[in-house]
Amino acid sequence: MTFTQLWAKRAFFNFTLLALAGVLLRYKILFPLPLVDQKHLLHAHSHFAFAGWVSLALFIGIIHLLKPNEQQQKQFNKILWAQQISSYGMLCTFPFMGYAAPSIFFSTLSILVSFWFAMVAWKMISSNAQLSFEKKWLYTALISNIISAAGTFTLAYLMANKIINQDLYFGSVYFYLHFQYNGWFLFSIFALFFSQMKERMLPQHIRLTNLFFYLLLLTLIPAWFLSMLWMRVPGWMSTSGAIAAVMQVIALSIFIRLLILMRQQFRLVFHPPVHLLWLIAVVAFSLKIIMQGFSAIPALNQYAFGIRPIIIGFLHLVLLGFVSIFIIGYLLQNRLVYLPTKLSFGGLWLFVVAMFLNELVLMSQGLAAIFYKPFPFNNELLLVAACGMFTGLLLFYREQTSKYASLQPGTQVISS
Repeated sequence: MTFTQLWAKRAFFNFTLLALAGVLLRYKILFPLPLVDQKHLLHAHSHFAFAGWVSLALFIGIIHLLKPNEQQQKQFNKILWAQQISSYGMLCTFPFMGYAAPSIFFSTLSILVSFWFAMVAWKMISSNAQLSFEKKWLYTALISNIISAAGTFTLAYLMANKIINQDLYFGSVYFYLHFQYNGWFLFSIFALFFSQMKERMLPQHIRLTNLFFYLLLLTLIPAWFLSMLWMRVPGWMSTSGAIAAVMQVIALSIFIRLLILMRQQFRLVFHPPVHLLWLIAVVAFSLKIIMQGFSAIPALNQYAFGIRPIIIGFLHLVLLGFVSIFIIGYLLQNRLVYLPTKLSFGGLWLFVVAMFLNELVLMSQGLAAIFYKPFPFNNELLLVAACGMFTGLLLFYREQTSKYASLQPGTQVISS
C-alpha cells in the first residue's frame, strides 16, 4: 500500500464517521438525545466535514499529483497527522462545549496546518516543471484556503466573546464558506481534473480551459457579494455580484463546451464508474452556478438566504454532489481506493441514491415553505437519507480493508 493509498483510506474513514454524525443530527430532530446539544453537534459536523474529509482528501489528491520523494513524504505525513489531530479535536470538543477554548484551539490548529500545507506544496509546485498546466489552479486554491481563515478567526472571536451582531456573524460565515467552496475546493478540484486530461488536450481545448480559469478567477471576489445581498450593501456590490453571476454562467457554458469537445477522450481515459460519478459532479456544479445566478435576482434573493432548507440543500449539493462525488471519482481513477467487490460497488451507489434523496427532500421542503405548504414526513425522509449515506459509505470503506483491496495495484475497478 502506497503513502497516498493509506491516507486515502483514512480520509474515507473520516467521511464515514462524518456521515454517522449526520445520522445523529437527523435522529435528534425526531427523538430525544439528551447528551448531545443539537447546535454544538452541528458545529462539530461542519468543522469535521471541511477539515477531516474534504481538505484532508484534497491534500491527498494534491500530494498524489506532486509525486513527492521519500523525504518529502515524511514532511507531508507530519502535516496530514496534524490535520487528523485538529479534525478529531474539533469532533470531540464541539459537541460538548460549542465554541470554547479547546474547540477554538483545534480549529485554529486546523487553520495553521492549512498554512503549513500551503507553504510546503507551493514550494514543490513552483519547482515542478511537469505541473505548468495545473500551477495557476493550485496557486489560486491555496491562496483561497488561506484567505478563508479570516472568516473563521472573526467568527471564533465573536463566539468566544459572546458578541451578538447578526450581520457580522453571518458575514463571517459566508466569507469562510465562499472562499472554501468557490476557492479552495473548486480550484483544487479542477486542478486535479485537468491533470488527468492535459496530455490529451489540443490547442483549442487549452484555450477554453484557460478562459474558463480566468472567468472563475475574475468572479472569485465579486461573487462573494452575492451572499451579502440579504444585508444592506452599497449599490456597487449588488451590481458587481450580478455581473459575477452572469460571468459564472458564461464560464459554465465554456466548461460544458469543453466537455462536449473532449467526450471521446473522457471515455478512453476514465473508468466507467468514474465517468458516471463525474457526470453527476458536473450536473451538481452546473446547478450550483445556476442557483447562484438566481440569487442575484432581488425577488429570489430573499428565498435563497431566508429559507433554511434551501440553504442547507445548496450547501449539501456542493459539498456532496460536486465536491465529494468528484473526490471519490478521483481516488478511484488513480487507484487510491477501489471497488474490489459487488458489495463495495453497491455501497457506493447506495450513498449516491441516498444523496439524491437528501437533496430532493431539502429542495422540496424549501419550495413548500415558499408557497406556505406543509411537507409531511420531511424529517423522517431526511433521517432515511442520512442512514442510507452512512450505510453506503460504511460498506464501501469496509471493502477497502478486505483482502480483495490488498491485491492492488492490479485490482480491477468493477464497471457494472
